[in-house]
Amino acid sequence: MVKLTKIFVLLLLLTVTTAGCFRSEPLIPASTAPAEKPAPSTGQAAVPNHLSIWTHYGGIETMAAKFKESYPDLSVDVKVIPYSEYVGAYLQALADGKPPDVMMVDSSDFGNFSAIEGLEDLLKPPYQAGKYRNDFSPSLWDSGMSADGIELIALPLSTAPTVTYYREDIMKQYGFPSEPEELAKYMEDPANWLNMAKKLREHNIYLTQWVNETVQLFERSEGIFDRKLNFMRYNEAFHKAVDIAKKVNDFGLEAHLDVWGDLGRKAVQDGTIAMMYFGTWGVEQIKEWAPETAGKWRETRLPFGLYGWQNSTNFLLPSNGANKEMGWKFIEFAVTEYSKEGLSGAVPAYLPARGNAKELAATNPFLGGQKTYALHEDLMTRVREFPATPLDVKAQEIWENEIASGIEKRLSTKQIIADARDKIEQSLSKEKQILLDTMKKK
Repeated sequence: MVKLTKIFVLLLLLTVTTAGCFRSEPLIPASTAPAEKPAPSTGQAAVPNHLSIWTHYGGIETMAAKFKESYPDLSVDVKVIPYSEYVGAYLQALADGKPPDVMMVDSSDFGNFSAIEGLEDLLKPPYQAGKYRNDFSPSLWDSGMSADGIELIALPLSTAPTVTYYREDIMKQYGFPSEPEELAKYMEDPANWLNMAKKLREHNIYLTQWVNETVQLFERSEGIFDRKLNFMRYNEAFHKAVDIAKKVNDFGLEAHLDVWGDLGRKAVQDGTIAMMYFGTWGVEQIKEWAPETAGKWRETRLPFGLYGWQNSTNFLLPSNGANKEMGWKFIEFAVTEYSKEGLSGAVPAYLPARGNAKELAATNPFLGGQKTYALHEDLMTRVREFPATPLDVKAQEIWENEIASGIEKRLSTKQIIADARDKIEQSLSKEKQILLDTMKKK
């Protein structure tokens, strides 16, 4: 594996930011109460009867309690760290050599950990996780590999698609397909989606919040770099994405509203925004914003024939954890046993845990009684996860700025994407070379 120095870890600490405009998929909805920050490690010797777990997800205590049933003398300490702080806290603990026994990391942040020291290769003894390889989709398994693709440093617990939420009553009122799959098929053709956006805009109803939101949908099916750090977005799919965004801009089809602000939430409540693109957590968020719209929303796959990956939830095992043996037992239990009982609507990464009859039969009253979990499992048979790299956060920021600027300047689609590619290559050339050189030395 690429083992970068402690200095590189500290550099990451200085540059960690939250990337993109898409929220991560929570395994279990977190409490609204302020999360407790992790207490610093004492650096004491291993305590066989103590297990420490750090996470930014809520609800892990239930999983830990179930695990503890097999180890009644075990003391389990779960620390929930705010999402905006957890990456920095993890990196600092690894740099100090005082991490917890288990870390839970979102795939959107995994690039911060894929090329650093301090994490166990789960393919090696005593873990031998390779025996589970065929129990995961190839793309999801690969997403947990180190930056060089050699070591398995993350074992995924769950994975999730990006989906479309839409107002079924509004689609029906204005003569558009209103059933989930019927609408999804209609929206496969960008011309149909644009026609719908134009017609609804005449009534002050919008299908997108901002110009480049449609580009972000394409980003959910393709990373920025491959494992050799080659730029991956100068292709037909992203030319199509930018073409659509340019038409949104030309025809004024964006709402110019952010649903995370007061005006945006009001637009969700009154139907001004009739379509949104979220992870499967979106239904709970819409319910919080607009409880009075219960029964009016539905969920379907993404427009333009896309199958997008929202995120996965992953376990990491720090090398300096005080109780690696019990940490691995907990990870194995959570992934291969606990997940079979259902993960509060999240799709298990472990394939034998899918097909849970109770989960598949569950309906969502807020979405008109729709069987959404069944849809999620079906979508994940077609979604392809992709690797994260240590350069993704910076590259994504440059990409978004260049796409927005190019559309505003009315440049050609080829020029917009070429400029974004060149700016990324130029701005990150030093970091890229460090990573590539380190890979060659392994």
